[in-house]
Amino acid sequence: MTAAAAIGLVALSAPATEIAAEVSASWAPFRNAGTADGPEPARVLTPQAVTAVPEPVVDTPVLALPVPRRMEVDLPSPMVPYGRPLELTPPPAQCGGYGSLRQVPPGVVPGPGSATVTWQADGRESVQGYRVTAVSQQLVGGEQPAPPSVQVPQRAGCGAVSTVLGGLAPGAPYVFWLEQAVLDADTQVVEYVQVGWSSPVVIP
Repeated sequence: MTAAAAIGLVALSAPATEIAAEVSASWAPFRNAGTADGPEPARVLTPQAVTAVPEPVVDTPVLALPVPRRMEVDLPSPMVPYGRPLELTPPPAQCGGYGSLRQVPPGVVPGPGSATVTWQADGRESVQGYRVTAVSQQLVGGEQPAPPSVQVPQRAGCGAVSTVLGGLAPGAPYVFWLEQAVLDADTQVVEYVQVGWSSPVVIP
């Protein structure tokens, strides 16, 4: 229904004053929002200062850790006056200083087709004997022949041990190996351990 038709219907059933009020009410949706009788503009809120609220303080329990204490250890010290070096007397060496496994260079005196080899005895109880081997320094074609060797038993007490090796080629240089037959305390097996060798010696 149009506005004119609405006005006509109102005019037939009411006085002029009421008709004008009703017409104004029916046109309310078509008012300009910018007029004085329009809706009020939205209010703008002015930001206010915000007061910071301090956080509550929570009491944290403090753990009491044990404090390490210094340990005092009494070490035995020799009764030596302060500033004077300690004087110790080492035990006597067995058999001229060969009381432990070390290099023992043998001495060699060449002879006609032979050589006399001498060395200092080892006074350890584990040493059961010795073996001396003459290793030729001249190579031959094919497989090398087995070098001549001799076994020597351990002597009683300290002193020099000597043996003679024969069957050596005249004019050939030889290096003499010295081995000790040592008894293993755990396995009770005798093993040969090389403890020395000589410089090359030419047999006359």
